[in-house]
Amino acid sequence: MSASFAAASLGLLAPAGLTAADVWAAAILLFVMYLALLLRYRVTDEWKDFAHDSAVYPDRPVQRGVISPRTLLVIGIGAFAVELLCGLLLGGLVGFLLYLPVLAYSALTVFEFFAGSWLDRHFTLSFLLHEAIYLPLFAWVAFVLGASWSWRTVAGILACTLLLVSVELARKFSPRFDTAGAVVLDTYSAVWGRGRTLGAMVMLVVLSGGLAMTAGAGLASLAIAALSAIVIVVRPASDRWVTAVVAIHLPLQAAAMLS
Repeated sequence: MSASFAAASLGLLAPAGLTAADVWAAAILLFVMYLALLLRYRVTDEWKDFAHDSAVYPDRPVQRGVISPRTLLVIGIGAFAVELLCGLLLGGLVGFLLYLPVLAYSALTVFEFFAGSWLDRHFTLSFLLHEAIYLPLFAWVAFVLGASWSWRTVAGILACTLLLVSVELARKFSPRFDTAGAVVLDTYSAVWGRGRTLGAMVMLVVLSGGLAMTAGAGLASLAIAALSAIVIVVRPASDRWVTAVVAIHLPLQAAAMLS
């Protein structure tokens, strides 16, 4: 996933004329930075959702004691340090300072915008607020890569964002059950319904491909998006099928964006 978004970022947001050395350096740094960032998100989610998971998912690794809170803390601090270092190497001092607002927004998501109880009652708004972090993130990537600010760059930022959100929907597409066998209202299909979630996922896949084509990726991006959308709805009743198609679509679309 991290490699796919490094490729997509370079393909849609890097200007023409970069040397091979610059491209490889940016690719490696973006890959490591995305990996560290996603790992940090997962660690903070374990902390944020500890009480909820303990109540309904006692078999999760942290709840079972397979991973200790101390280990989580070390992993989280290490990932955060790597993320900051990559941000500094990619953007220099100016880029690093411009990354601080992105970090500030991500901190708000950890603390549920200090309105956790209210957001629990407004699932869709909570989803939109959490996913909105990727817009400034990819805008920052465009800046440090040296993209010119144009409608193509905006389309590239939106394409990367929607592609990532489609993966997020796939990640929490299948309903989950508590120890009593009841559906827990913390997945998209459980709250929105299977049909709406599937429709949103297909729409995001197609839109990301269309925007990528607008950003300069070529007709291949739209073709891969359209084909993936068709394949998704071939077996809409199968959770494994839907999530597998989205998972396969990600590196294929990233390769089209890079080319």
